[in-house]
Amino acid sequence: MFETRRIRTLSKVPGPLLTAYLKTSPEDRSLHPPVHSCLAWLKKEAGTLAGRLAREESEAFLEQLRRLEEFLRDRTPRERSVVVFAGPRLWEAMGLQVEVENELQWGKAAVTQLLWLAAEHKLYGIVSVDRSGAQIFSYRLGEMSRLLETKFEVDISQWKKKDRAHVARPGIRETHGAQRDVFDHRMDAQYRRLSREVAEQIIQLSKQAKFSAVFLAGPERLTAPIAGRLPTELFPRVVWVHKDLGRVEPNELQKHLEPEIEKWEETNEATLVNELLGDERGAVAGIEEVLAELQSGAARTVTVCRDLDARVYRCDECGYTSYSADRVCSVCRGVQSAVALREALPELAAAFDAEIEVVSGEAAAKLKQAGGAAAWLRQPRRVLTHV
Repeated sequence: MFETRRIRTLSKVPGPLLTAYLKTSPEDRSLHPPVHSCLAWLKKEAGTLAGRLAREESEAFLEQLRRLEEFLRDRTPRERSVVVFAGPRLWEAMGLQVEVENELQWGKAAVTQLLWLAAEHKLYGIVSVDRSGAQIFSYRLGEMSRLLETKFEVDISQWKKKDRAHVARPGIRETHGAQRDVFDHRMDAQYRRLSREVAEQIIQLSKQAKFSAVFLAGPERLTAPIAGRLPTELFPRVVWVHKDLGRVEPNELQKHLEPEIEKWEETNEATLVNELLGDERGAVAGIEEVLAELQSGAARTVTVCRDLDARVYRCDECGYTSYSADRVCSVCRGVQSAVALREALPELAAAFDAEIEVVSGEAAAKLKQAGGAAAWLRQPRRVLTHV
């Protein structure tokens, strides 16, 4: 399962490592075997990369490349992309259900694409409830993984014995009203207890995984008691889906819920951008201002458009990054080189402990009018007033 913490760990693994991002599934799978086209691109790119390396480096690179080629040659891909990190003491392969840009690197683990994917595809919790129990899943990058399952097991055998013990002789009619009420009250009490347990599990998993939202699916009579026990800070991020999906297979559950997730994302992103652009003290807009606040440590969350194709300029000496196309760094007077914003921003966010939000659709169109990027500040700026 894709984990942001693991990505940050990989970025600290001593090199040199081989990093490969490969599209393994074309849009039309009938055109050609996906692995063959992947290997063709890999062979061409590896030849170019090996030619730039010193002899000893080249030998180490080719050894890891052979491992990668064997892995791909014997593989029947079930994913759309694969990411591999390979070194003398490391082998890690991630199958992804989203497309990546083909990339091959040798040296430090190249995690920029993964960091961008983590910003672009949020992590969600999915809770499916029916009379038999509750299942809790995590969902990200088109993939769902079961985290926990709770069975609603209620032992009513003793209740029946006590309620019907007096019906021992034929000819005596069993009364239903009061006894049925007692039975129903007991059942309700058991379901309230089980609902409390599921709510506690949701709270704990939300804290651990930091879900962007929790989708609670099931009949309202079962989901309402669970939602009612969630804390006020979590409740705004709970999305009710009033469908009985408890007995469907996980892949079918995913198909039912993906449209609900897309709808929530669209609404949430529009709200986020409106709030950012409407706050003059607690937020800044525009790439230049965002980069400056981010590198001063003042930005806590950076929001950018998904299709923003911007280039920024990073100093070869001190690493300071700006939107200015000057060849000389304004901090140390070193030489600046042009890099894609998509490459620079995840590294800067990781270095200055900031989060990245990626928006699309109408939210992105509105953000583009303000420069394509905005950021929340850790502390509101002072507004100078003239007397």
